[in-house]
Amino acid sequence: MAQSANNYQFTVESLLDIADVRRRKLDKCGPDDTDHVVELQLVVAALNTLPERTYRRKGWETELVDFFNHDLNLQCLKREMNQEKGQAVRKLIRRGIKGLTSTEKKWINKIRRRWNRIERDLQNFAKFKEALKDILF
Repeated sequence: MAQSANNYQFTVESLLDIADVRRRKLDKCGPDDTDHVVELQLVVAALNTLPERTYRRKGWETELVDFFNHDLNLQCLKREMNQEKGQAVRKLIRRGIKGLTSTEKKWINKIRRRWNRIERDLQNFAKFKEALKDILF
């Protein structure tokens, strides 16, 4: 689905703000970064293909962010690897899989495998899940 004026218009920051969640900083990663914002870029890209008010129940934004922000979904990465993964995601969102290098495709394949394992655990977001699949696959 193409983005239109009547679709959600989230950014990572605005989604975190509405969900009343702060960027995740965990000591368990030590000097490394987490891939928290990288994943949320995909969430925002998928949401922004959906018409506003697709989800109307109070707190749905928090529920969705919390699902992707959960420690079980945590990946600690060296800064360079985090940037590489983020670049792959941004290119996927903009150009699709055909515009990626083999290294970038490896990152996307890891994300795909992870999504396949956790998708069924996300309840009440069928349209979002369909939109995310359209981006990832």
